[in-house]
Amino acid sequence: MGEMLADKPLGLVAGSGALPVKIAAAQAAGIFVVALQDEADAALQNYPHVISPIGHLKATADALLEAGCDEMLIIGGIQRPNIETLDFDEGGQWFLEQVMAGVHAGDDQLLKVIIAYFEMRGLTVRAAQDFLGDQTGRVGPQTGHAHDAHQADIDRAIEVAGIMGAQDIGQSVVIARRLVLAVEGPEGTDGMLVRLRDLSPEFLGTAAQKCGVLAKLPKPQQDRRVDIPAIGCRTIELAAAAHLAGIVFEAGGTLFDDFAAVVALAEEKGLFLLGLEG
Repeated sequence: MGEMLADKPLGLVAGSGALPVKIAAAQAAGIFVVALQDEADAALQNYPHVISPIGHLKATADALLEAGCDEMLIIGGIQRPNIETLDFDEGGQWFLEQVMAGVHAGDDQLLKVIIAYFEMRGLTVRAAQDFLGDQTGRVGPQTGHAHDAHQADIDRAIEVAGIMGAQDIGQSVVIARRLVLAVEGPEGTDGMLVRLRDLSPEFLGTAAQKCGVLAKLPKPQQDRRVDIPAIGCRTIELAAAAHLAGIVFEAGGTLFDDFAAVVALAEEKGLFLLGLEG
């Protein structure tokens, strides 16, 4: 688990999902939460907190500084907002100006601008995985289902994920019989897996003969403090529904909402789960 500076609360800017709740519980003695409106779990309101709209960067930084925070994390899911209809405060306006002035089209660039804003305000942005050591995956096969027969698809998936990541397109790709079946766009990994249902059955495996690999890997140029790949039980359910053979992830570079539960479900659904060295 990560260490905090003595007597200073850790600032937690929280989106949706179980991970912000886990971090808050682990740091309960010294935490201050900025719960993102319409995203953060209501359980986070049990800690010292404010609720803030997503476009209010200045209000968020002000609240963290007023609470005495020097260090902060940004973690949890956020539905991609429509920037044209979003309500921005002064900090949000600064963000918008930076984005408009540069070639900040991809998620990776947008998040770097957000980090730059908080650091400009004197806050140190830490990596969530420093506080979630046991939830970032382990190296090697995690289930009893063999991956050897799918090595060609695994290799191709790692290669394609690297190319996509370098272009800041997405973190996930599905390969079957060395053919690219799906790449992640703005809909996210789970949305991409749902799209597989629309493919002709000849491209997919069957319940009896699973085929295809999902790779979900960090982008090569990614700032590891934000938006590192996350895998949850829903990802396993959807991969199994598409009759995929398994999933590869980067050990230590992936956030699991509950690693043991994800492994157990993959085991039950017949999927291999393979952790790669960083």
